[in-house]
Amino acid sequence: MTRTFCIAVAVVALFVVVSPQCALAAEGGDASLNPMEFVSETAFWTLVVFLAVVAVLYKFAFGPIAKALDEREQGILDKIASAQKQNDDAKSLLNQYQEKLNASKEEGRQIIEAAKRDAQHQAEDIVAKARDAAGLERERAMKEIDSATTSALQNIAERSATLATSLAGKMIRAEVKPEHHRGLINAALEEFATRG
Repeated sequence: MTRTFCIAVAVVALFVVVSPQCALAAEGGDASLNPMEFVSETAFWTLVVFLAVVAVLYKFAFGPIAKALDEREQGILDKIASAQKQNDDAKSLLNQYQEKLNASKEEGRQIIEAAKRDAQHQAEDIVAKARDAAGLERERAMKEIDSATTSALQNIAERSATLATSLAGKMIRAEVKPEHHRGLINAALEEFATRG
């Protein structure tokens, strides 16, 4: 509709501008007017048509054009504001993800440190248990050695006593009774233990 209206206004303006010249030619006047010559009647009608065209354009064309431009400007502003909001939301989301990533890295570091500490404690526990086991094994071995030594000494003492009594018996050619024999062995063991 605006296009049709503009064409109509242009036709009316052309008619108004050309009509005075046509009227002059129809009256028998000189149809070959000088375009540089000032004609007051033509200037007046030209001014009237110009003002009418401006008024019609102001009423029907400039308002809708201005309204369309304002709507377009508002649409662009709304899109800019929406893009800015989306940009701010994206930055906020990026910051949240960055914080979560940093927290995950820190948590991973803490888990690794805790695992290292646990491994160190376990290693220390294993070493301590191994030392304890080695100490117990050493004590058991020492007891076995002491027991074997004592047993060997008793065996040696008994044999020595038996040999000594047998030798003494042969020397004196007298027979020693078993109760005397046991007493001699015990006395020899005590003397051997105190010296050993």
